[in-house]
Amino acid sequence: MKKNIDFINFLNQQPKLQSDLEPGFATVVLKNNQVVWQKCVGMSDIDKKIPITPITNFRLASLSKQFTAMAVMILAERKKLNPENKLTDFFSDYPAYGNKVTVRQLLTHTAGIPDHEKQLYQKIRPRGEPTMVDALEVLKNQPDPLFMPGNKYQYSDAGYVLLALIIEKVSGLSYRNFLKQNIFSPLGMTNSDVLDQTKPKINNRVLGYKNNDGKNFEVFDYDPLNYIVGDEGVYSSIEDMAKWSQTWEEEILVSQKCLAEAMTPAKLANGNFGKAGFSWLTGEFNGDKIVYQDGSWVGFRNIILKIPEQKLTVVILSNRTGLDTERQRISVAYSVAQKFF
Repeated sequence: MKKNIDFINFLNQQPKLQSDLEPGFATVVLKNNQVVWQKCVGMSDIDKKIPITPITNFRLASLSKQFTAMAVMILAERKKLNPENKLTDFFSDYPAYGNKVTVRQLLTHTAGIPDHEKQLYQKIRPRGEPTMVDALEVLKNQPDPLFMPGNKYQYSDAGYVLLALIIEKVSGLSYRNFLKQNIFSPLGMTNSDVLDQTKPKINNRVLGYKNNDGKNFEVFDYDPLNYIVGDEGVYSSIEDMAKWSQTWEEEILVSQKCLAEAMTPAKLANGNFGKAGFSWLTGEFNGDKIVYQDGSWVGFRNIILKIPEQKLTVVILSNRTGLDTERQRISVAYSVAQKFF
């Protein structure tokens, strides 16, 4: 059953749309794993006056990590890799500490992998666009971890770039093609794709924007690291993201046991727990337990949030700056969910 709701009122941490000719949002709500409400507002392309629709493709930013995690889970259930495999099992010339880093630790942000982005920006030649090989070389040239693997939680984009490279090495497919063949196609996610270094045409692609003065919007869609994938790089629509959400509730791609583990925070060496399962972050908001993944990259701000006790999921995709902190994104998604408690 759908509800007639003023969606803009939900965005209580975000400047209101002043007109329909601004970049905007797409959202979907699932209750008991079924779509109960969906809304799209604003423009996909301001100059061309193309509206956002259920099949508009947004850059998912860090929501892409969930696809990387699922790909690893699929390979693990097919016995192609083991979560306890070490990083050096895949890259024998990785620094010595890689012999202590497991796939599981990469998934749960507990591996202590150093950052790769700052060094890549420093190495970029004029008009250069680093590749996955460049990212791996940067990581191999950092001899020490940020901390001993397994000792603490620290959110890591670099860990998910390494997972994408592992997926390619184990499967013999590009990250993009593995997702297309093993996730997008089986789920009927016909509007989803990966923008990797081959630069495929993304159908129904939305542009990201930034708001400089509160009135005028400027295209903010490009970064020279746009083609490094695994930590980001996936494009998808709100229609497809509803299908994606359902996959985490039912045994469609992997077993229920694997899904439950993915949403459970990892145990650290000291016996405490981190914040993440397999990409999914965990916490509480207004007294409710939540699991979520949010993302921010160029002009995109996104979140998928689940409230398990309410059997509710909210996905919000936006092509405008604002909602710039994790707490803002959680707050807005939670306020949407509350209407369905």
